Amino acid sequence: MPHKRAKRSVREQQRSAKGADLAPSKQSLSNEPIPKSLSRVLNASKIRESYKKRKMEDGETEGKGGAKKRKLSGKESGKASGILPGESLQHYNKRVEDDMRPLVKNAVQSSLAVARSTKKQEISEKAAKKNALASKKKPGTENDSDDDVSHQSPPPQRSKQTERATEFQSLSSSAPRRLNDIAQAPPELKRLPRGASAAKGSTTSGGKRDGVLSMAQKAMMEQEREKAIAHYRQLKASRRKDNDNDGAVVEY
Repeated sequence: MPHKRAKRSVREQQRSAKGADLAPSKQSLSNEPIPKSLSRVLNASKIRESYKKRKMEDGETEGKGGAKKRKLSGKESGKASGILPGESLQHYNKRVEDDMRPLVKNAVQSSLAVARSTKKQEISEKAAKKNALASKKKPGTENDSDDDVSHQSPPPQRSKQTERATEFQSLSSSAPRRLNDIAQAPPELKRLPRGASAAKGSTTSGGKRDGVLSMAQKAMMEQEREKAIAHYRQLKASRRKDNDNDGAVVEY
């Protein structure tokens, strides 16, 4: 196979057939051409000039048909262009925004200009009206001032009855209570709540109220409490004795 290395015996036979101290062949380094990277560096000026010429030629061809292209693009911009084949939605949105940006800018500028012009017209109309009113009032200013002084009516005198009462004077117990009001006294219950019956022996002022115990009643309550505690302890002790007796019988 050509890509396989020949045997040593074959290589030695070829070397002996060629001989030694031969002249350099065409494939030697001395006959090798200049590398491409070095040739680009040496010929950079020529490459740049050719690039400029090609660019100028392309610009001239575009300049000849530039007006037609602009007109066509202006007509097409009014129509809604669809997504081109192989175009993503993001690039399509960006392209549409770039196309519509000058139109939006022109519309905003025109609307601002219209708003400024209308504002100026309104200001000029107001100034003209003021000047017209001032010119009408100037010839009869003295007569008008005399008539105003003569026809002035005295200010109405306020009677004491119509004077508005102050806040602390108008405040009454029937006024609604607010959240931050401070109570000066406990509320008075003049009527019983709906469905409640009056307690026997209860009086509106003085007398004993429900839930109030005398000293004798308190002493009786303490005695009954002590008796109940003693009875409970006695019952507990008897139960313990019964349990102990049952346990002793089982052990025996």
